[in-house]
Amino acid sequence: MNCPACGTANPDGSRFCNACGTRLDDAAGGELDPFLPHELLAKLEAARAGRAMEGERRVVTMLFCDVNGSTAMAETMDPEEWTEIMNGAFERLIAPVYRYEGTLARLMGDAIFAFFGAPIAHEDDPQRAVGAGLDIISGIASYKEDVRARHGLDLDVRVGIHTGPVMVGQVGSDLRLEYTAMGDAVNVAARMEQTANLAPCRSPPRRTNWSSRCSTSRHAARST
Repeated sequence: MNCPACGTANPDGSRFCNACGTRLDDAAGGELDPFLPHELLAKLEAARAGRAMEGERRVVTMLFCDVNGSTAMAETMDPEEWTEIMNGAFERLIAPVYRYEGTLARLMGDAIFAFFGAPIAHEDDPQRAVGAGLDIISGIASYKEDVRARHGLDLDVRVGIHTGPVMVGQVGSDLRLEYTAMGDAVNVAARMEQTANLAPCRSPPRRTNWSSRCSTSRHAARST
């Protein structure tokens, strides 16, 4: 199966491209994302109909999450086995984003970029982003043990979250468009995710303010 975005050949049955992370089942005429709740789908359709997905300046909360050390691990694995591992990881990274009604903007090989506050906005979007990040960290724990037992790999994830002003809307060209966010605040969130390994913190109880438990690097954490 060839990726429609980058042309990379992927094993049959792959859900994501090994090279760029593009969904392959959508390209093959698959159904809508199975993780997308029906209630959220209805809200997204309403936002699209109300022109809420046109380009505009907004304050949103960005979330970056990646699989730490994925390049080194992939070098030791058969491509089909690594695809299976990453598909399982993506399931656990994506579902919390939708559960808190965030927007999955991009899959990037071993990472996701999501934001909260567009096109659907809530008063508590920053808290929703933190809740999604905590759910990712707690939800990946059992999967980490399974991957370690079956493949001998130490799978780990890092999460970075930042709130700031961005431009959101359709970005790209006639060849490809995607609904995403652009601006320096996005870069800050990405850098926080990259520094999460320098200031690891354990997932606190659900009702605890995350930043108060990770004072060295606010809203940045990795699974432990």
